[in-house]
Parts: sequence; C-alpha cells; structure tokens
Amino acid sequence: MPADEYTIYAIKGSTDCDLLASLRSGEGRFGWSYIETADLSQLKSRIDSAGWNSLRNEEKDCYQSFLLELRADDYVVYVNVPDWGQCSAARVTGPYVWRYEGAGTDFNHRFPVDPKSVFVFDRNDAAVHPALRARLILRGRYWRIYAKDEFEALLKAQDAGLVGKPRTPQENLAFLAKEMEPLLRSITEKIHHTHPNYDLEALVAEMFTKVPGVRQVKPQGGAGDHGADILVVFESGLPIAGLQQQRTCVVQVKSFTGEHWDTQAVEDIRRAFEHYPEADTGLIISTAAAASESFDKALEKMREDTGKSVALLIGPDVAAFFLRFGAHPTA
Repeated sequence: MPADEYTIYAIKGSTDCDLLASLRSGEGRFGWSYIETADLSQLKSRIDSAGWNSLRNEEKDCYQSFLLELRADDYVVYVNVPDWGQCSAARVTGPYVWRYEGAGTDFNHRFPVDPKSVFVFDRNDAAVHPALRARLILRGRYWRIYAKDEFEALLKAQDAGLVGKPRTPQENLAFLAKEMEPLLRSITEKIHHTHPNYDLEALVAEMFTKVPGVRQVKPQGGAGDHGADILVVFESGLPIAGLQQQRTCVVQVKSFTGEHWDTQAVEDIRRAFEHYPEADTGLIISTAAAASESFDKALEKMREDTGKSVALLIGPDVAAFFLRFGAHPTA
C-alpha cells in the first residue's frame, strides 16, 4: 500500500506519445515541453530570481509546476490511456527529470515510476468507487485526486484480482451500504443508550405494530414469559381469501454492547417453541455490534434441532429496522 503521506495526480492522456509503454519502461512523461528551454528546474530558478514575466510566452505555456512537486510514493493516473475511458496508474519513485529529445519533440517532462506498480483499469469498473470515478473525468492538463480511501480500495482490489467487472446499479448500492454501516452501528448504539432492558422491549413491540402484515403484538416480558419477550402474529401468503395463513413469531430482545457471546437468547427461543406450539418462527434482536462464533453455532444448532426458521437482527440491522418502522413516532 502507499505511504501515509502521498498525493494522487490525474494527468490528461494523449495519442501523441505511447504513455503506457513509457510507464512500463519505468518513466512517466508529460507534454507541454516542446521547446529546448522548457526545463522546469531552470524556469523555476528564473522565476524566483526575475519573476514570472521573465519567461517567454512559450516557456510560460510549458511551465507545469506540479511536476516539480512530485515525490516518491505519489501516484499518477493517466486518464484515457491507453483508450478512452481507461486509466493507467503508476507509483512515482523520484523527482522530476528534464530530458529533451530535440526540435519537434514533446513529452520531455519526465519522472521515474515503478514499472511493477503500473496497472490499467476502466473508470467504469465495478471496483472503482463512484467518488473516485467522478474525479477521473477530464478536467484540464492535470488535477489532484482527493479520494485516497477510494484509491487505496482500488489498489487492494487490483492486488486481489478483483478488477475487470463492469459497473452495475447493484455495485453502487454495495458501496453505499458499506459506507452506511458505521452510521447504522452508531444508531444502534444510541438505541441501546436510550432504551435499556425493558425499554428496548417496549420499543421493539411498538415497531412491530407498524410492520405490514402484522395482526397482533403481544408483549410477554417478566419471569413467566416462557422464553418469549414478544409474540408477533402475522399473515403470510398471497393477499387472497383462502391463500393467507396466520403465523406466530416468538421474539427475544437483548440489550447488549460489544460482541454478543451469551447464548441465553437462543435457549430462550428454544424454550418458547416448546411452550407456544403455534409459534413456527423466531427472531432474536440484539443491540450488540456482532455475534460471536459460539453464538452463531448455538443458533444454527437450534435451527437444525427445531426445524424452524429463526432470524437474527444485530448491530446495523437493528438500526435499519428502527429507521424503517420506528423512526417517526406518532404524536
């Protein structure tokens, strides 16, 4: 991965020079360098000593100061190289170099790159974050890309061989879901903070009254709940007379932080199935961040033993459930 401090530069591609071949040979190149006196180091010295207007118009046109700022571990991304819509990226390994090849030549501004770091990708690739893609549209001769996290994710995808799939709306949703997860976890933590223990059970019961298809919500609670904090009666099947079935779900609600390791909720659901024979599904809701391996194993074993469907809402899933059914309390 790149060093902690580095800059990403996007560079306008050109068909006047085989820029990809040059990168693969270990050298990045930049145009606007068509006169013999365009050495940026020399031009900068003249500017420092005599000012900008000491340069001729052609020299001003060739002066690309960002090249003098290139440092090892920076990245360059050539846009529309080798073809339209494609990008060629490489890691810089050293500072700017002037190498003039004679009258009539261009792309004499140069800098060393690591040939092993060079890779080509389509900006519409599924592995390219939408925020990064938006910065890979032509904006001039060069521009900075302020999307390091997204660029580093692309580098990881490249190393893992995950580059090469076309973008779909589902891929964009996956990026959104990934970025929303920390926010949802934070909401679940707030729910835990404002609704401890029995308050959480009451909140969940209220949310179920807003779920389509639910016909009855029966809070149980207390020592004699027989493993069910809430019984939810709902209808399933097609909304046609004779094709709908009434079903019962036993719900266990746990106010938890960190990793949910306690398997008591699983045993409570098992006990509820024994006491409420009409119950054919179960649900555990926990404000924990995630379930432990031992919890997952206990839950899976209970599903196999009972032959009944039991779902788990935990961490960000609790927040999503709340936002859908409980975020707008009635007056």
